[in-house]
Amino acid sequence: MWKRFSGVPLVVLVAGILASCNPAARNAAAPVPETEQAVSGSMKDLYMAASAAVPQSPEQQKIILQMAKRASNGKELLLTMRAAEGVFPALPGPGEPGVESQMRSLVTARMIQLGTLDQLIECATQYTLDPDGARPFVQRMFQLGGDNANPRVWYRIRVAAYRLKVGDLGQQAQARGDQLAGR
Repeated sequence: MWKRFSGVPLVVLVAGILASCNPAARNAAAPVPETEQAVSGSMKDLYMAASAAVPQSPEQQKIILQMAKRASNGKELLLTMRAAEGVFPALPGPGEPGVESQMRSLVTARMIQLGTLDQLIECATQYTLDPDGARPFVQRMFQLGGDNANPRVWYRIRVAAYRLKVGDLGQQAQARGDQLAGR
């Protein structure tokens, strides 16, 4: 009897290793919980360099872009967005919109990968994101919300969806919240 089951732990171990190597499995998996996320020393240094740079200068903008590239979790991406507030002029000059657009696009894509549901909602409701990434951003909120039975979570997703101008998903979140609230 034991001979039959002696290989089972090995099979389970190999399956786990293969699943961890599969990028699709990683993308579908839940992000690292916010309590386990930390801001690295290099991100803190970049944040300090950005605050010390001349306001709205190309140097400051490049530092913010570098922060977006180096961020490895939702907490660092939110720090990047906080640091970017007021760095890009309201009326950009020639050649300047590229850095801001690149930064927003990068943060949007990386937040979809790395952010928790609360971080996604916070990012969507407080900051301007890449309009092209708005639908996938809200769809990721739906994924992470999954089986959450709290109607308030779905109402928060609705607010984020409307802010990102994805009204149909906002209506779906409203309906889900109403259903859960028993309305």
